[in-house]
Amino acid sequence: MKTDLNLALLVGTCSLIMAGCSSKTGEGVTLDDCPVVAERVPLKNGTDSLIVVDYDNFDFDHPIDFPLSEYCDYEIVQLEGSSKDIMVGAGRVYSHGNYLVWINNMSLRILIFDRQGHYVSTINGGEGPGNFEMVCNSVYIDEEKGELYANLPRSTKVYDLKTGEFKRSINQGSTYYLMSAPYKDKLIYSHTPLYNYEKVIWIEDKEGNVEQTFPASYFWNMDIVDPIYGESFWVDAESVLLDVGEDYYMYSLFYYLTERDSTYHYYPATNKLIPSATQVNYVKKNDGDYYGQEETPSYYSAIYVERGKIIPQYGTYEHYVAHRVIVDKKTLKGSAINLCVDKLGMINIGQDYWITSNGDFCLNLPPDILMQRIEERLNKGGLDSDEWLKLRTLYDSIDDDDNNYVIVGKLK
Repeated sequence: MKTDLNLALLVGTCSLIMAGCSSKTGEGVTLDDCPVVAERVPLKNGTDSLIVVDYDNFDFDHPIDFPLSEYCDYEIVQLEGSSKDIMVGAGRVYSHGNYLVWINNMSLRILIFDRQGHYVSTINGGEGPGNFEMVCNSVYIDEEKGELYANLPRSTKVYDLKTGEFKRSINQGSTYYLMSAPYKDKLIYSHTPLYNYEKVIWIEDKEGNVEQTFPASYFWNMDIVDPIYGESFWVDAESVLLDVGEDYYMYSLFYYLTERDSTYHYYPATNKLIPSATQVNYVKKNDGDYYGQEETPSYYSAIYVERGKIIPQYGTYEHYVAHRVIVDKKTLKGSAINLCVDKLGMINIGQDYWITSNGDFCLNLPPDILMQRIEERLNKGGLDSDEWLKLRTLYDSIDDDDNNYVIVGKLK
């Protein structure tokens, strides 16, 4: 694990009894019914502690149904229109204040909607100084100035939010990730702590002038670099502002072949990076599998996706299975879960992947997928008449030619 703790000490202090919620699976089971699956270990600085999650304590064959309303306050938004020019498909949706932003790296365009789902503008990719010719990793919106910042490999390009018109470019010269929430009206970036990088997190003004950096040497001085993977050992994930009231960002590291993945809290006011959560005894990962971590103010969560054959035209995998876990940060109780939309009769989100940014949860659902989820829930039974009617009415109102639905809400 990527901390300044001794690995053997961590494993020793986290020898919890194998447990799970399998004996209590069923309707109405909550995290309060589940066992403690993690331990809080003091850090050497004497003021902070690390949540160590032992994955031997999860029963992946018997996940509990976990209501989305416990994870975030959410609403369901249908995106406007059926015109091919504003239709979205598979891809990521980010929430930014009063806007929803859809990104699909295969089609090289960005579509912007307001929070009610009304179409606002399109930013097209392609060759030329004002277009983005490569994948867009993330976006940030400055509502006051009416600007969208598109995070591309080696540059950030700025567009007019309402018209999609290109305004300027901020060049970086390295691959990085633009954190989607600003710090005091500044831009904050992160990338992988490789040997040839001097910094892993830095803050710039909106003209590209670097004002603050956090050194990559923080990791290499810990003398725990894996001898097999070397420079490839570190891979960065998305970074999240947990809550508007919080004073830190999440910095997440993972590598798909290693069992030592960690999340950190970065405090820009003091320029400190503090380990927050890590795992031991995780399941074996194979080539093509994916692992991601996130936190909310209340929970630590992770997803492990076993992937099958890649579908080149979509850049996705078929026959994949997702395993999700959740840990209450106060009680340290946890379980493997099915994340369910309780406003829709506890339909299971299933294998769909969500995005968290700006302290928001976003899930992009094509109409056919939403219909499939509703149909599965109706066939399962156990709904009262009001729930059944609500689901059936929504199902009958959806058409395959509709634009996508977005489930969006503030993380708890």
